[in-house]
Amino acid sequence: MRIGRHMPTHSKLVKAAEIAHQIGCESIQIFTSNPMGWRPTADDPASYAAFAETVRRLELDPVVIHAPYLINLASPDDVIWQKSIALLTWTMQRGAQLGATYVVFHTGSHRGSGIQAGLVRVAQGVERVLAEAPPDVYLLLENDVGAGKTLGHSFEQLGAVLAYLPQHEERLGVCLDTAHLWGAGHDISTVESTLVVIQHFDDAVGLARLKIIHLNDTQVALGSHRDIHARLGEGIIGEEGLGTLLCDPRLTTTAVLLETPIFTTENGKEDWEHDARHLARVRALLAPLEITTEARVPYTSLGGNLPGQP
Repeated sequence: MRIGRHMPTHSKLVKAAEIAHQIGCESIQIFTSNPMGWRPTADDPASYAAFAETVRRLELDPVVIHAPYLINLASPDDVIWQKSIALLTWTMQRGAQLGATYVVFHTGSHRGSGIQAGLVRVAQGVERVLAEAPPDVYLLLENDVGAGKTLGHSFEQLGAVLAYLPQHEERLGVCLDTAHLWGAGHDISTVESTLVVIQHFDDAVGLARLKIIHLNDTQVALGSHRDIHARLGEGIIGEEGLGTLLCDPRLTTTAVLLETPIFTTENGKEDWEHDARHLARVRALLAPLEITTEARVPYTSLGGNLPGQP
């Protein structure tokens, strides 16, 4: 299991990779454009190539690109849908130039068209994106907290999109964000409850499709449908459940990326020594836990609820 974090680039891609390596990252996630904008940044092939060479040299693997938040493949609005396809396609293409293995995106909101219609719309959009995307970049659906009419907060919804596209099984997967899990009502605070969630995901999606974990704590209540990230030890999820997730032997090839707030000094400077200690804290969670096969029973037999099931 390789550990890393989302790195701000401040338009200095190589520097971001070098800092990530210095603080102990084995993997890295970045944005390739403004996460809150529709307009892609100007292409810079030389900078892309320098970054790709740097991550190879520093053995930062996998490289993950987070797509802009405005993308909404579930939208019934054709203008937004087409813009989303274009921006996600652009992101996939730049990901290849940057040496990325994965691009992560949020499935978006059905905006009142209904869950089923929204899921079909996402699948249709993904198919359009993959038709124009490099074959060596994997596309990952990220789970959501389930606010409003957003999709992806239930495992059944994520599994449904993948099931619509069996021809792309080798190019599609899932990224699970732990703060989003908590916000959506998936209890990952204890060993027992986390094992239930893991089994639920395996039943609905399949653990083989889980490629990335965004490891974040949160200070908002379970099932609040709010997306607020906190550093480990500064939230309410706790390390018992998070450690259970990281130590599951079925997830040893899944990469783990922090998206926690970066600690800053009084003058607003990023404190990377503090972040290095934060990464060390994640590695401490990888100490083996006793996870028995008896605990891995089918989710439904445990009497669990299905948050947001369509």
